[in-house]
Amino acid sequence: MPIPWLAAAKLIPWSDVIAAAPDIARGARELWKRTKARDEAQAAPDTVIDDPEARLAALERRMADFTEEAEQRAELIAQLAEQNERLVATLDRQKRNTRWALALAIAALLGLAVVLMTA
Repeated sequence: MPIPWLAAAKLIPWSDVIAAAPDIARGARELWKRTKARDEAQAAPDTVIDDPEARLAALERRMADFTEEAEQRAELIAQLAEQNERLVATLDRQKRNTRWALALAIAALLGLAVVLMTA
């Protein structure tokens, strides 16, 4: 069974995958750093803010950080989904090609069997 996988691997647009990999890895790394920094900040004891305006500003800043992080995660997921979609499409093409090759091989064997029986 390794031959179809080898053929499928040859059909995958590796140049596109390799070109997109650094951006995806960079985005994942930045997202990981932000998440780790946020977790560390949350683990630290929060200071009590008595001023309502300062407290509101701090909450708005945190909300903006969460929104930005969610956008980055969504972008990373979209990039991964796009790569996955291309990979699945390539494997589907390979599956169709393999079926055609199998059908042709069976037809050739049947033709050979007919020729050998009539000869």
